[in-house]
Amino acid sequence: MKNICYSFLIFCLILTIISCGKTTEESVGEAISKTNDTVNNTAGAVNNTIFGENFGSSPDFHFDLEEGTSVWEFVTTDSGYALVGSKNRRPWFQIVDKNGKYQFAKRYDVFGDYKSSFGNGLPEVGQLDGSAISKTKDGGYIVGTYVNPRHPSYGYSHIFKTNAQGEIVWKRELKYKSGKTKVIHFIEDIIQTNDGHYVAVGYTSGDSGNSVKGQGFMTKIDKDDGTEKWIKRFGDNACVFDTLKSVLEDNENNLISIGKYEKPCPKYVCHHGYACGDVYFLKINSATGETLISKRHAPNKWWASGNTILKLDDGSFIVGGKVRADKRKATNSAVWRFNKNGEMVWSKPWTGTGRIENKDSHLEEVFGLALSPKKDSIIAAGYTRLAGVSKPQKPDMMAWSMDLNGVQKWIKRYVVPGSQTAWDITRIKNNRYLLSGGRSFIQIDSDGTLIQK
Repeated sequence: MKNICYSFLIFCLILTIISCGKTTEESVGEAISKTNDTVNNTAGAVNNTIFGENFGSSPDFHFDLEEGTSVWEFVTTDSGYALVGSKNRRPWFQIVDKNGKYQFAKRYDVFGDYKSSFGNGLPEVGQLDGSAISKTKDGGYIVGTYVNPRHPSYGYSHIFKTNAQGEIVWKRELKYKSGKTKVIHFIEDIIQTNDGHYVAVGYTSGDSGNSVKGQGFMTKIDKDDGTEKWIKRFGDNACVFDTLKSVLEDNENNLISIGKYEKPCPKYVCHHGYACGDVYFLKINSATGETLISKRHAPNKWWASGNTILKLDDGSFIVGGKVRADKRKATNSAVWRFNKNGEMVWSKPWTGTGRIENKDSHLEEVFGLALSPKKDSIIAAGYTRLAGVSKPQKPDMMAWSMDLNGVQKWIKRYVVPGSQTAWDITRIKNNRYLLSGGRSFIQIDSDGTLIQK
């Protein structure tokens, strides 16, 4: 569900090869203007921007990370948090207490001494990041990995089960071939299902020219040893990166997954990751892998993508992601609500600010969702950054709040040293929320106010 900035930079490098400190908080007022002309089917644009005072102190919560590490995802535990990411090109796992204090950490060599044959000045040693984690019913963890850079030459991904101390119980290499071509499975999300087994979703690379359709995948594996029960592919192979980003179980124990279904952009063909897309909604029979529902939602002809999904008590779902109206418009954050059959409850997606600053648009995207304590509102988290400027701009954390009908409550931006994209959000004690930002983490209250020392 979470691509860290490092991964994004590597990805950009590969695309190139293949295809050729201030501290301010910006709070955006609650008032909503008329329909946003920047993005089709929006709930309106924010009409006022207010800049707050400089932060006089740092946030009161910070994970003490080891040198050279990065975090992709974290989960809450009974006593704190479990983080997963990478250190020195290998999966890395760390436990911290509720205040972010270091408890223990482990680096895993499940990848072995893999040597890349990619060349072209990229690293010779393969890299494997811990990319997804869930707490298991026995008190341990299930971890999925992601190959960096995204190329078959860098080896295969793994899934491994650990105990509460982070020691590996079993591991499974996702080793597949399509003809003579290696197929790499990049894991975006992993969960334990109600029957005790595990399901992972993500996308594949290495066989786009073969008859196998779809780059998105879902696999179910056995709880005892990681043996594959079934694996399925989704999409149509028209473009490069059909992707399943997030997965959960519905009230009937079916698997619900959200992602993007890539398609050629108007007047363009797909090539090496440049494509348009629709929000992809799937309902899958957990026991057999049979597709029960497959729906694509296209708010416009250009870009729409689902990154994260949240289940509500009535069986409906909240989905966060991004939209883009056409080639000349900036990408905007978006939130949808779907019923249990994958149909839109909101006729229009909620969208972010669509802000323009000094004639430069802000790119925005949602990566995490959380419910309020009363379950009557949603907080989405992601990033905002300027586009169309000569000098690349680092992103800032962003949070958006709306009720269950998609009516906006507030939007806030956090310009905190070391904090860039909020890859995830979770509700913690005292009705606060924790936003993860790679190597930095911040706390906010239910009104989006940054908690400071």
